[in-house]
Amino acid sequence: MKFAKLSIAAIAVMGLSSSVMAFDLSSITVKPMAKVKLYYETVATDADGSDLFAQNGGTPAAGQPAHGLSVGGASGQALVSFGATGALTKCFGYGLEYTVVDTLGLENNLVSGVRMGNGYGSDRTALDTQHWASQAYITYTPCSSFLERTTFKIGRQYLDTPLAFTENWNIAPNSFDAAVIMNNDIVNTTLVAAYVGKGNGQFVKVTNGDKFTPYVKEGAYAVGAITSLLDGSIPISIWGYDVVNVAQAYWADAGYKAKLGGVGLNIGAQYGALMPDDDANSLVGAGAEDSSGFGVKVGTNIGLAGMNFGLMAAYSSVDDDGSLPLANTATNFKKTKLYTAGIYTDGTHVAQPGSDAFKVKASTKINGIGKLIVQYVHNENDTLAAPVLDVDEIDVILATSLPGGLGAKIIYMNRAYDQVNNDKVHNDADHVRIILSKKF
Repeated sequence: MKFAKLSIAAIAVMGLSSSVMAFDLSSITVKPMAKVKLYYETVATDADGSDLFAQNGGTPAAGQPAHGLSVGGASGQALVSFGATGALTKCFGYGLEYTVVDTLGLENNLVSGVRMGNGYGSDRTALDTQHWASQAYITYTPCSSFLERTTFKIGRQYLDTPLAFTENWNIAPNSFDAAVIMNNDIVNTTLVAAYVGKGNGQFVKVTNGDKFTPYVKEGAYAVGAITSLLDGSIPISIWGYDVVNVAQAYWADAGYKAKLGGVGLNIGAQYGALMPDDDANSLVGAGAEDSSGFGVKVGTNIGLAGMNFGLMAAYSSVDDDGSLPLANTATNFKKTKLYTAGIYTDGTHVAQPGSDAFKVKASTKINGIGKLIVQYVHNENDTLAAPVLDVDEIDVILATSLPGGLGAKIIYMNRAYDQVNNDKVHNDADHVRIILSKKF
């Protein structure tokens, strides 16, 4: 059954128009924000004989497909974003952000590809500077006893919901043209309702710059409740979605903090389902089947050799018969909130119908160096037609600080996968990702 499509935008506009005020410039506050980022990644694969830190990838071996899994080489871009948040009056706030992405000419000697947008090698026309308004929103909280704990947020913004969210892993995040209502009248509970009209999400590259397109023809609706029980020891969130003419979806997750034999445990469980429309107006297609899946995790902290280690193990499973992945609808299912997701073994793998995955992770802070994370992800899928069946991924992540407050993240990834082509030839891919960033 579809959700009733009460226009959230209309409700928000009525609330905004009901407040008549004299605009006082002295009430305006400005909190500037700015960020710079340099993003570089190099890939080497057995399939094309490429080397790490080479500008261009090698040539795919005979029988090997020329897709992203087997093409090596390097890619990179730089980002600058700037803007401000603040108050216009006691009741109204705002947020503005402008983003600029450029290659800095790196394609001339260091890389052959870009992290967002299109264009490789000699196709210089697609390597031009990209710039767009990544955020532009107004917030409104009624200055009266009526709806005093309710906030309206209207305009271009970042979102974080289980099946439609902003991804931050690449050079630039995706954003949405949306209207959101948040209410906190219930103790320890946030109620959320949202209408999403457009987005610039793009598969793999995450954002398509200034190309904001409709979130399907009639948009998407979401409602959610985020709460906790027992003084916060049991966080719970429940979400429902209606992506018009595509699917209805549900998501629920819960956690529990407990002690077992003096050892603190952080336990989590999650479940999601997508029910594609199968009527004449469906954008999914006739014969689409429902998808559902779940994830569980357990984590703890232990002390060893004077250091504290965070440990986590997780398992997830998505049923075989579904038609849609349990992942981010805003980027064509690139990333997923399932606990088992790795850096590249993500929504494109662990969230796919028929996937069973497990993940183990260890993290620690090393004095004078930074935070170190090591994780292993294994995914099996006997039903996925292409391009990958079984995948093993090892990630080593170091997050540290450089002089001047410059943040640095250095990531090494190794993936071994079986391909459908060439009788499931086993190939290895090595990735090195370096991200330098600074927030002002």
